[in-house]
Amino acid sequence: MADRNSPVEDCFTCDINSGRTPAPGGTIYEDELWIADHGVSRLVAGYVVLKPKRHVHELADLDPGEAATLGIAQRMLLAAMRAALRPERIYACSFAETVHHLHFHLLPRYAHMPGLGPDLLPALFSDERWKCTEAEAATAADAIRVALA
Repeated sequence: MADRNSPVEDCFTCDINSGRTPAPGGTIYEDELWIADHGVSRLVAGYVVLKPKRHVHELADLDPGEAATLGIAQRMLLAAMRAALRPERIYACSFAETVHHLHFHLLPRYAHMPGLGPDLLPALFSDERWKCTEAEAATAADAIRVALA
């Protein structure tokens, strides 16, 4: 059986982590184990993707250091997103079905968006009504970086 945690040449997330595929606005957060940037698909301004630097298939594959620091990284990012973007709510979810590198979608829901909880997620991923421009994504990334500092 192949090691599911080995780097994968055709992994979209590994390409973003390495800089081969640029993320709008660049890296927002980085420590020894985790990296976060604005979602390339730009579903909504301020959509952040947090992922381990190491190619990890799913949550159960995290090593002890990654597991111990995941909550810290998420809390710091969520607090910075809240301060910088002033959303009504921030959804945090992980699917890793189409991209097999563990990643967490941190999706802000703003006042002009319906408060539908899980029912809003299909609209965010399939509907482009809240999709932002590259410039809006970069501005949101900058604001979150400033709030982290």
